Amino acid sequence: MLFFIFFIGKAYAFQMSDILSLIDWGLLDIRVIGVCVKPPGVPGLIVMLWDPTLLIETVKKPGDTVIEPLKPIISKAAEEVTKNLASGLTGLSIPVSSGSSSSKISETNLQFNEVHIYEFPFRDQVLSFIDAQCPDRIPSIGFVKYLSEFDFLEWRVGITEVLHPKSVISFGGASMGAGLEGYNGDLYMGYWGPTYPRRGFLTHQSDAVGSAAAVIRGVSIASLLGSTGHIVLEGIGFEPSFENDKLELIYPKHSGSIKIGQNPLTWESATLSPTGKYLWVYWRRRICCVY
Repeated sequence: MLFFIFFIGKAYAFQMSDILSLIDWGLLDIRVIGVCVKPPGVPGLIVMLWDPTLLIETVKKPGDTVIEPLKPIISKAAEEVTKNLASGLTGLSIPVSSGSSSSKISETNLQFNEVHIYEFPFRDQVLSFIDAQCPDRIPSIGFVKYLSEFDFLEWRVGITEVLHPKSVISFGGASMGAGLEGYNGDLYMGYWGPTYPRRGFLTHQSDAVGSAAAVIRGVSIASLLGSTGHIVLEGIGFEPSFENDKLELIYPKHSGSIKIGQNPLTWESATLSPTGKYLWVYWRRRICCVY
């Protein structure tokens, strides 16, 4: 079943060309920041740009999706995986917490999201020139990178995730309140809350912010950086920079560029989804020599 999801997803990606018209291509923000020389002595320019590398959705119901062509595949996979894994959890007490010392199941703002991470549709065609010039990206094989339903135990329970040293710091509250104006290393997402433990539960009064925070936790997991115990279908092929990368909300409302951890007052207005579903583009910063 895993391989069925992994490869069939690639075929379904070509039914999503309308997504190309939804994003703001101005967010590429191509800048020349210097000069360089490529072997054998060819002069070039150092270019910085943002690449729409990933398409990411969050949903409340396991197996649900914003992208209709993917629904039969994801819903079936989620149903089977959840059933199989849940059957082994009989009698297991599952702690529900968002990752801070103040998070309890009784809190009114506790929310949960499933996260699905895909390669951005047609990015190979759209950005083929940049990829040819910049050897900083591992070629992608599959369209589906990460489904939190497959990562059932860690995304809901966090059996090994809660033992991560950064989770221990988060539970201790050492990073709480730090760096509120933006992203504080990889421990705390500014106004959005703690990154660790990387689970689907998060306490925040905004549903849209909770979705954004779940996206960042999912990307951290899918990068395979310190993700022991998690189930990832295919690594995203690059090391994310949560300080320099950015998000763009394209459903249910277009947001423009959002810095990770950015104050919700500057972007969150009228973004509440009536269905609890959100669709994001993850823009990765890249710097390379082109000629």
